Amino acid sequence: MLRAVLHAFGYAVAHVLFLGADTPTTVARRLRLAYRLVGVDIVETPEVDDVQRTIFLCPYRSLGASWVGEKWLCHDVLDRVDDGYVTYLRRHRDIDYQRPRGCADLAYCDESAYCYSEVSERG
Repeated sequence: MLRAVLHAFGYAVAHVLFLGADTPTTVARRLRLAYRLVGVDIVETPEVDDVQRTIFLCPYRSLGASWVGEKWLCHDVLDRVDDGYVTYLRRHRDIDYQRPRGCADLAYCDESAYCYSEVSERG
């Protein structure tokens, strides 16, 4: 039930956050603004093969982890809100948003304290 509510919240917020954002570049800019508003430290914003990538310090590493646990906060709260963004962007903007995940699979970003997200046109 909580997961569905968080997904719906993310979907509703996406209507405002992405108002007028029709390209991967503008969507990535809005996401970066949202990340900064909640205190995320963005490290790098490269464009790789028409994909807008945002590399940042994972916000859930310490955010409330002492109270509710790091895994719960990341996977059951923040990820569900991001899933609402994913649904909105696919349904209404035809844009693929790969929500934040660990940097272990990127050759130049293997430090565990970093995450990245990607935005591209659906193909």
